[in-house]
Amino acid sequence: MKTYLFPLISLLSILLITGSCKKDDDSVQTPDIYGSWTVLQTDYQSVQYNVELRFNTDNSYDWILLDTVEGHTNSHAEFNLVENIMIISSDADCSAEGEYYLIKELNKLAVIAITDGCEPRAVALEYLWEKK
Repeated sequence: MKTYLFPLISLLSILLITGSCKKDDDSVQTPDIYGSWTVLQTDYQSVQYNVELRFNTDNSYDWILLDTVEGHTNSHAEFNLVENIMIISSDADCSAEGEYYLIKELNKLAVIAITDGCEPRAVALEYLWEKK
């Protein structure tokens, strides 16, 4: 996760600077995150696999493997959205609550952990996702 942190923070800084330069502030407080997002992930054993993160309108998400990967399974959780912060409140795979910044720019969605007591979930979510 540390290897992805610097590029992710750099990209987010650029997105924030670019977004703050707009003259008209017609942005929405809550990002339009609903729908499917994809990313190529790499696990601790350097195995790469494609993942879909589907945000449902009932404020739940599905983390779906698009490739067959040993030791990984699909996941489902429920969350609350407060402006651009996702608060994960119910997750069968993790008992701890998690909070994440969601930053959307065009067809990209950055998911950044604020706090999460569930390391596997943080590793699975904290990426720069692309709209499917």
